[in-house]
Amino acid sequence: MILHVPHILLPEANWKEWAVIACDQHTQDMEYWTRVEEFVGDTPSTLNLIYPEIYLPLDENRVNKIHEAMRNYRTFLVDHGPCFILVKRAVPGSERTGLVVAIDLEGYEYDGSESFVRPTEKTIKERLPARVLIRENAELELTHVLVLYDDPDFSVLPGSTANPVYEENKVYDFDLMEDGGHIRGFKISDKKTIERISERIQALGTLLVGDGNHSLAAAKSFWEKIKGTVPDNYPARYALVELVNLHDPGLTFEPIHRLVRGVDPEELLQKFNARIVESSARDSIWPSDTNHSIGFITKDRRGFLIFDNPKHDLEVETLDEVIDAYPVEYEHDPEVVEKLGKEPESVGFFLPALKRSEFFALIKKKGILPRKSFSLGKENEKRYYIEARRITQ
Repeated sequence: MILHVPHILLPEANWKEWAVIACDQHTQDMEYWTRVEEFVGDTPSTLNLIYPEIYLPLDENRVNKIHEAMRNYRTFLVDHGPCFILVKRAVPGSERTGLVVAIDLEGYEYDGSESFVRPTEKTIKERLPARVLIRENAELELTHVLVLYDDPDFSVLPGSTANPVYEENKVYDFDLMEDGGHIRGFKISDKKTIERISERIQALGTLLVGDGNHSLAAAKSFWEKIKGTVPDNYPARYALVELVNLHDPGLTFEPIHRLVRGVDPEELLQKFNARIVESSARDSIWPSDTNHSIGFITKDRRGFLIFDNPKHDLEVETLDEVIDAYPVEYEHDPEVVEKLGKEPESVGFFLPALKRSEFFALIKKKGILPRKSFSLGKENEKRYYIEARRITQ
């Protein structure tokens, strides 16, 4: 079985301070993380157990403090035993259903091979050593990894959020900090229910990593490093993830935009073999009579790059072919790209979202996508760290 039943660890109180957004978010917004630090204060929090990427390059003193905090939280966290956690995540206008489980890393490869669990974007191996270093001496694992399964019939979990869930087994119910919406968690510990879910996931076939591929790749890299020196069922063989149905109505595909700074904007724009159509506002209607359209903004102008005969399948490939030669910043929030793109010697690029209906077919055709090709949900909708599990014995 690709699924493994983890021993879930959770706090008993102070949930809002405990839950912190994924470490790879708000990487250009120090004010966000400063607010989080001030809000958390001295309260036990996952902030003390993760390494927000805004603080890179890696500081080993910070890593040591993470490991120390994990040891200090031994008595704070409650072991809920072997179980899955059914998650209901609500943001204004929608609700997403997920299932926190562990997956067997023996069934995952990050090179895009024909493994049961596959990446959807290219893994940058240079990004793994820092993450492996954090995991090496860690007692605990938390996750912001979202793994997608293709279940249009909703055979694994109910398709309607109105269906009853395990109210008597509710383990948390609270508002997330920084406009993250509301979240509820329900423990599933019944063996027959777990077996049924596991069998149905196995029968559906391929799982795709939608968010957090580099974190999952680091877990795999660490497991390969220690495999053979520990028992086969050692906890680090498994990785905590949240499974989400591709067809869940609360799941949205959002683009990840690009920003290039320290360049001559006009010179960069001329490197594209594209027509330029000027527009007056970022929310102008995207041209619909062309194959590829990519929005842009500089200090002096805005508009669309129009590619009538693109050689690639995706706009992100067309864009990255040119800008990969420059230092590129990736940003989920178009307002940030809008602001920074207007600065001198800067260009902001806006991409359209991938089509959900074509996603699994696209991965089957292409294997893996370029780095930062899409995002599951807007930035404030990204996964918050809540559940933990031990990865040592």
